[in-house]
Amino acid sequence: MREGAKPKTVSADSGTKVWPLWRALYAQGDPLPVLPRVTRRSAHRFDEGDALPEEYRRLLVKMIRREGERAGNKSFLNLMAGCIELADTLYPTQELKVLKAEYVAEELKHAIQFHRLALALEPALALRDAPYTHYALRLDRGSWVDDAFFHFFMDLTGAFYAREWVQSSYVPLARLAPAIERDEVGHSELGYHLLSRICAEGPGRELAQRLLAKWYPAALDVWGRSDSPSMPTLIRWGLKNVENEAMRQAYQQYVDPKLQALGLELPDPRAQRLFL
Repeated sequence: MREGAKPKTVSADSGTKVWPLWRALYAQGDPLPVLPRVTRRSAHRFDEGDALPEEYRRLLVKMIRREGERAGNKSFLNLMAGCIELADTLYPTQELKVLKAEYVAEELKHAIQFHRLALALEPALALRDAPYTHYALRLDRGSWVDDAFFHFFMDLTGAFYAREWVQSSYVPLARLAPAIERDEVGHSELGYHLLSRICAEGPGRELAQRLLAKWYPAALDVWGRSDSPSMPTLIRWGLKNVENEAMRQAYQQYVDPKLQALGLELPDPRAQRLFL
């Protein structure tokens, strides 16, 4: 498949019939690996309206601010506008553009949910902009192959975070987590759906192999430093339950077989990495 080649056009209706893309995966059982939790779990548990210890509140506010999916976060809204523009200019069929519209709709749903959560926690947080600082979220997406990798890798990190939030000591976040996990698995499957089409022909698979060298290290770097100094405090409060390196390894356990099933060779997991 040439980089600019277009697959056979499919009606827009077929895009809506396969959404949500998580449904087929969960029908076969739990698609995600079991996360290895810390041996000593936090005894803390806080619900909306509870008085929060100052350190706990500070860490929770920082975490919600960095999450980014908030209706009042200008950077998130700009990211969604960019997603629509990418689909309009790069996606080769109407069917795929419809799938991207479904994706944006669900991400905006998450933004409303996190807006409500932020508003109850700290009203000023609801309108606070949080520019995306990690380089993985700022990589160039100059082709629909890049965009496919973006969804496969980056949205999957959201699913893994949500799975960890199920055990969060902050009850409002724990309540949201299961539905967000499913949605984000589906968003990752959007990327995999695109990659399956791209890799079905030799030239497309060759292009995907080249671009994998850009996206794979960035995806592994999303999990941060293995020796993060803040991790013990986050675990003590129950705001984290899995250490960074354990999350990274579970993530690789999921993505590696799926990439190999497309006929792609895995890059060296330490090559071009910034956070080890």
